[in-house]
Amino acid sequence: MSEELQHTYDEIPYQSFPFAQSHPDRLATLGWLFGMDPAPVDRCRVLEVGCASGGNLIPMAATLPNCEFVGIDFSPVQIERGQADVAALGLSNIRLLPVDIMDFSAEFGSFDYIIAHGVYSWVPTAVQERLFAICGRQLSPAGIAYISYNALPGWRMPSVVRDAMTYHTRGITDPRMRVVQARAVLDFLADSVEGDSSAYGNTLRTEAEHLRTKRDDYILHDHLELVNEPEYFYQFIERAAVHGLAYLGESDFTKMLGREFGSQVAQTLARIAPDVLRREQFMDFLRARTFRETLLVRREVTLTRKVSPLRVMSLRVSSKARPQRDNPDLQSDAVELFQTPEGNRLTTASRITKAAMMVLAERWPLALAFDDLHARARALLAAPDPSTEEERQGLASDLLQCYGAGVVELHRTPSPFVIDVGERPEASPVARLHARRGSLATSLRHENGTINDDTRRPFLLLDGTRTRRELAATLWPGRPEAESMRELDAALTQLARLALLVR
Repeated sequence: MSEELQHTYDEIPYQSFPFAQSHPDRLATLGWLFGMDPAPVDRCRVLEVGCASGGNLIPMAATLPNCEFVGIDFSPVQIERGQADVAALGLSNIRLLPVDIMDFSAEFGSFDYIIAHGVYSWVPTAVQERLFAICGRQLSPAGIAYISYNALPGWRMPSVVRDAMTYHTRGITDPRMRVVQARAVLDFLADSVEGDSSAYGNTLRTEAEHLRTKRDDYILHDHLELVNEPEYFYQFIERAAVHGLAYLGESDFTKMLGREFGSQVAQTLARIAPDVLRREQFMDFLRARTFRETLLVRREVTLTRKVSPLRVMSLRVSSKARPQRDNPDLQSDAVELFQTPEGNRLTTASRITKAAMMVLAERWPLALAFDDLHARARALLAAPDPSTEEERQGLASDLLQCYGAGVVELHRTPSPFVIDVGERPEASPVARLHARRGSLATSLRHENGTINDDTRRPFLLLDGTRTRRELAATLWPGRPEAESMRELDAALTQLARLALLVR
């Protein structure tokens, strides 16, 4: 990698965030659904290529103490920042190393999960090949690799805006000045097509206005890099195959189903694209897809493309969907609607499924084991008859359908947080570290979380050493105890529902 490229990352480091879609739990869940037996998420080795300052890898290491994590990045500045966080958290199961991907050797051993987010499209062809080679050489027999990249044909329009920015900033060597001038071009483009209702004008304006809101480091490293080459899905898969790798799926399972297409389109797709690879490519043409998060496995891994509901019975389930009605009818076959904040919907008349969705809404964001969820749903129904295998399979089938529709989440591992707060509340050490310096706090769902002014002060005190009464007295000295305890309980409940507490 060039010294110039390294300089830009040292001068304006890329902000490092958690990516829930790359978490081993997500990868293992998808592998399990497609017939694999992936490495246990709580006892595995994980490699992240292009880890920046560890914003994705460090929270994993903090919640999975029996795993080993290795992160490499060619920017010493970013690695040093990550190493400082590792030291502050006292983590011993993670190494962040200033290593160029071209120098990464087989001596590091094999890995059960390999992550490369925001790397592939932004590096030269030789580096892309080395990434594939590392996966082909060092992925364990049941290992899963996650690689994200800009995809064609959808990336063609964003590339017009990128071309305009790189053309205008050619010859400017100072990274910060390049961003300033790139933003000037964005303003020019957006203003120039104001009122233009043509397809080109609308698309250009939308992309320019979208980039106007982005951070400087995003503009610099995503759109002004010397290399930013999109690729068709089939080209990516063909290149991976050279290194003994095969397609598992996408990190977002809902994107593989094509639910947005009508029945006639679905029938045509089944005829012209009977295999999964051709289907994925044709769906990209139909969607004008711009970005992919593809999962790869070794070629010799046997996959089952027809997902069985029986596999759901070994998983855990969570859902943020809520019933449309305040008091849904669980005791009859009346149809009820459940909907997520993103608009994903489930309509069902099944009593056990309706009861399960109510249980999940009450316990969100906790992931419940299937058997536990089934038992709680039957208790909510006060079902007098013994459970039957038909009922269990019916619930599992409905949950699988809900997973494909984005209504529920499936997990291989228990949630690393609590929603029932203990006597000595303790918050995630990673989130407290982030909150102390004013940055977004990474939740224990491996997502960026926000802590408002009302909860920040109590949150920073949640190190597990104080009782609830001691916390209330420290936070609001002189207040009546009952009043301060009520306020503390409200704050703790909010923090627990944000998946920020470990006890």
